[in-house]
This record gives sequence, C-alpha cells and structure tokens, in this order.
Amino acid sequence: MLLDLSEIVIREGMRVNHEVDQPSVEDPDLVFAAPMKGNLTFENTGDLINIGGKVDTTLLIPCNRCLTDVRMPLKLVVEEHFPIEEILHPNRKPVEGEDFDPTVSSVVYLDQGKPILDLDELLRQLIVSEIPIQTLCDDACAGLCPTCGGNRNETPCTCAAQELHTPLAGLAALLQDEG
Repeated sequence: MLLDLSEIVIREGMRVNHEVDQPSVEDPDLVFAAPMKGNLTFENTGDLINIGGKVDTTLLIPCNRCLTDVRMPLKLVVEEHFPIEEILHPNRKPVEGEDFDPTVSSVVYLDQGKPILDLDELLRQLIVSEIPIQTLCDDACAGLCPTCGGNRNETPCTCAAQELHTPLAGLAALLQDEG
C-alpha cells in the first residue's frame, strides 16, 4: 500500500490514523496464514514523522529440523521516527560523519515531487526482523534422516547408522585404542 505523505510533512501537529487490513505483503519467503490487521498513527512533531501502532498476523514457517510448517503469530509493535528532511529528500547522500539510517530511503520515494511511503515494504522489513533465527515445531523434534530424508517424528528411521568421516577421526581412533 502506498501512502502520500505530502500533506502531513507540511502540517506540524497533524495526526492521521490508518487502518491496516490486508492479506499479506509481497515477499517470496513469507507465507501468511492470517491477514495483517492493525492500526497505525502518523504524527508530525515539527521535525519528525512518528509512526506508531500495532499490526498482528500469523506466518507459516518451516521447522528447521523436519520442515513441517509451524504457525507463528506475530504482534508487530511499530515505532518509527522519520526525519521530515529525509522524507522530503530520500535519495540524498549522507554527510561524512553523520549517523545514517537507510530505512527512510528504502521505504520512501518521490513521485512527481511528492513523498510516497511504501507501507508494505516497511511492514515487510519489520516482519523479517521479528522472525526467529531457528523455528522448531517442538523442542523434541527428531528432524529428517540424513540418509533417506524421512521425517523421524512420523516414523522411526530404519537406515543403518553411517560412520562419520571427520578431520579428527584419526585422533578419535587413537583415543579408543589407548582406552
């Protein structure tokens, strides 16, 4: 969803509420099990546009061990503070020594001189940052068999245990001989 920010950036003290109700955001790596619903507030404080609110959704994420889809509810808390100067000039180069946050330039662009916020991209970035590094269907997940690929949570694997060839296998053999 694209939002025109041209009016709010020129009106100090202006406050706008925006309801989020959409099925998903475009990202080939994200699978949504529930629509995105929430409410965002945009406020001009004079030198900043503050974006705050909450958005809820549910993602389907594959388990890192067995690849079974796991339903993961997400409750995004949106707290963004965009300098108005950066909104009006999203493509400007940072001055040397200046703290530079690339978020504004990745979600705001100019269309015939009007600053346009790509709300989908902002929400996508927030969602991606909330996904855990490792997702498990269960703490006791047995995962997939490395030989046949069967899901060891559903049926026990009958594959013979393979001997691992590691760089330190020779040392392990020496320790076994001495013991």
